[in-house]
Amino acid sequence: MTRPRSSGPTQAAVAARAGVSVATVSKALRADPVISTPTRTAVLAAARELGYRTPMTALPGAPADNATRPVTAVFDTVDTQYAAYVLRGLLEEAELDGVWLRVRHIGSSMDQLDQEHLRTWERSVLEVMPSSYGVVLVTTGVTSAMVEASGEQHVPLVAIDPATAVPEGTSSIGATNHRGGQQAVAHLLDLGHRRIGIVTGPAGSIPANERVAGYRSALATAGITPESELVRAGRFDYDSGLVHGGDLLDLDAPPTAVIACCDAAAVGVIEAARRRGLRVPEDLSVVGFDDTLTATVCSPRLTTVHQPLVDIGAEAMRTVIRLATSRGSRALSPIELATSLVVRDSTAPPLHP
Repeated sequence: MTRPRSSGPTQAAVAARAGVSVATVSKALRADPVISTPTRTAVLAAARELGYRTPMTALPGAPADNATRPVTAVFDTVDTQYAAYVLRGLLEEAELDGVWLRVRHIGSSMDQLDQEHLRTWERSVLEVMPSSYGVVLVTTGVTSAMVEASGEQHVPLVAIDPATAVPEGTSSIGATNHRGGQQAVAHLLDLGHRRIGIVTGPAGSIPANERVAGYRSALATAGITPESELVRAGRFDYDSGLVHGGDLLDLDAPPTAVIACCDAAAVGVIEAARRRGLRVPEDLSVVGFDDTLTATVCSPRLTTVHQPLVDIGAEAMRTVIRLATSRGSRALSPIELATSLVVRDSTAPPLHP
C-alpha cells in the first residue's frame, strides 16, 4: 500500500534550513551517535522552526498515538544530587527532541524494599509501559517481565546504573565504574598511601561492585593485597559514610585514606574523622565518587571521581529515541561514559607512610 505524501515540511526542507544533507537529517532525528551534538542541535532546531515531526508512527507495530506519548523515567528515589543531575540530562535532551518526560519514583532505594514492595514496584512499571513512548529505569532493578512487556508493546526500555544484573534484551547506561575505582586508588598510591579503605554501596549493586573491583585491581597491580576488613558495604548516603567510615577509623590499624561510594558518603567519612579528632587531609585522605555540588561546597573541598551524570541522562533519552525510530532495532550493548579524577583539597600524602 502506497503511503500518502505529507503536505508538511520534509527532511529535505529541514536539511536546507540546517545546511546539511538529507542523510544527516535522517540520522540526527534518530539520535544516531555518528552525528555530533552541535550538528544534531542545529537539525532539531531547524525541524522545530519548520514544524517537522519525526515520523514515529510509521514504525511497524508502533501504536498510532506513539508520537504523543511521554518517555517515563522511573527513579528509586529523587532526593539525591545524583538523581537531580541525571534528571537534568533527561529533561534537557527531552526538550531538545520535543519529547514529553513523565517522572515516577519509588521513594526508597531498591535495597530497602521487601518482596511485597518489589512486586508492587514491578506492577507499577508494567502498568505505565503501555502509555509510554519509552521507559528509563534509574538505579532500579530490571525484571524479565519488564523486558518481555517492552518487546511485546514495542516500548524501548533503558536502564541507568541498574541495581542488579539486567536480563538479556535490556539497554543499560552508566559510567566506567571499574575505571573510576582504579583512578581513585591510583591517586592515593601516588601520594604514598598504602593502607586504603573503601566504603561502598549495597552488596548487590552493580556500580558499587564494579568500583570495588577497580579498587582491588589497582591495589593488586601495585603489589598490595586487598584486606577484607578495609572494605565496608553500606549505602549511597551520608549515614553510611559516617557509620562505616567510623568503623574503619576504629580499627587497630586504621587506613590512612578512605574512598567513598558517593560524595555524600565521603562527607560522612569526613565527619567521622572530625569526631575522632582527625584532620582531613592531614591525618586522613578522603576520595568521593560522582562530583556533585557537595564536592565543591563541603570543607575541605572533595577530591572525587567525576562521572558525567547529566550526559548519562541525556544519553538514556537519546537511546530511547534511537531504539524507537530505527526499524528492527534491538537492545544496545552496555554504554559506559568515561570517569575522570578531580583533585581538590581532601587528599594529601600520609603523615607516616
